[in-house]
Amino acid sequence: MLLHSNPVVIVGGGAAGVSCALSAAAQGMNVMLLEKTTEVGGTVTRSLIHTLGGLFDDQGNFLNTGLPVELTKRLSRACPHTRKRRIGKTWVLDVNPVVYTNVITDWIKATPNIDVSYRVNIINVSVHAEQIEQVSVTCNGKSRTLRPCALVDTTGNASIVRHIDTELVANGMALGGFIVQLRGIASDALRFPKGVALLREIRKAVNDHKLPPECSTLWLDTGVYPDEVYVKFNVMPEDYDTAHMRCVAKRLLNFLHALPGFGRAFINRHGQIGTRDAGRIKGEYCLTETDIKMGRRFADVACRACWPIEHWHPQKGITLEYLPEGHYYDIPLSSMQVSGFTNLWAAGKCLSATPRAQASARVVGACWAMGEAIGKNILGY
Repeated sequence: MLLHSNPVVIVGGGAAGVSCALSAAAQGMNVMLLEKTTEVGGTVTRSLIHTLGGLFDDQGNFLNTGLPVELTKRLSRACPHTRKRRIGKTWVLDVNPVVYTNVITDWIKATPNIDVSYRVNIINVSVHAEQIEQVSVTCNGKSRTLRPCALVDTTGNASIVRHIDTELVANGMALGGFIVQLRGIASDALRFPKGVALLREIRKAVNDHKLPPECSTLWLDTGVYPDEVYVKFNVMPEDYDTAHMRCVAKRLLNFLHALPGFGRAFINRHGQIGTRDAGRIKGEYCLTETDIKMGRRFADVACRACWPIEHWHPQKGITLEYLPEGHYYDIPLSSMQVSGFTNLWAAGKCLSATPRAQASARVVGACWAMGEAIGKNILGY
């Protein structure tokens, strides 16, 4: 059995986990980044997220300094198709998810003090006197016992905190997303007003029973390449079936083949289900919808955020509530420190927040900023 002493242990290689690792390593700390799959990137990589929200304010300027800015620069250098785009009243960064994965993988490899392990399963977490003492894991069939100076849960579903006490996690309350990447499409196929007309045609086909009901609330968006379109389905996470949704996507593709601009379309990639809210920790502070709407400032500010309250209610569907022009709010460090613990943190989608507050704070840019803040403050907070 291998014994590692006093690293910062981060579980989950998504946006918050990677930024926390980079930030902590920059402070001179030894970092162990544990990922259950075979690559870093989290939801962006596995669920084919091609628009990164939360990086910019409503004028298109960077909302936070530091790693979110550096990430944008690296993505732009890596692919000339990376671009900032206005959607409604927000600004996003259009990216190729594969490029995103490659960029952060290379970034981690080039950063001293970060030890990344893949295919990791957490077996046990030992607690004593409000502190995490040991984390037992398996990696490629080998057992390891880690003694972290701090443990950070960036799994997206608070799975590490659940290991310790399920009462410390509030259940998720949002629809999930299943995204399919199409290629071979005419470059102007979604150009206004064609995209709106296409959605109407799809919804009519659902009403006429020519398409399955899962197509009734789908959304279409352009990608970074001229022949690329992303199809976004809304699904209930507990009812999600991969094989069924792939059949739904195939039926949609067959329907699209008969329409102008889609005759040569093909499915290039299927994403995995993306969970918007898979559980939120009970932190020292719980971020609320009122905090967001009031633009509340905190003494222990971790980062700024201003994304709309984009809540995908399981029964009512999406509600999108924009914040006033020029408005932003603080996400405090105390909303990421697990209640009752001195060295246990959680960042990203599973921060301590009410469902509608989380619906604003969960976007990728905010996750990068949250992770960076924990890395900077993890030992001195």
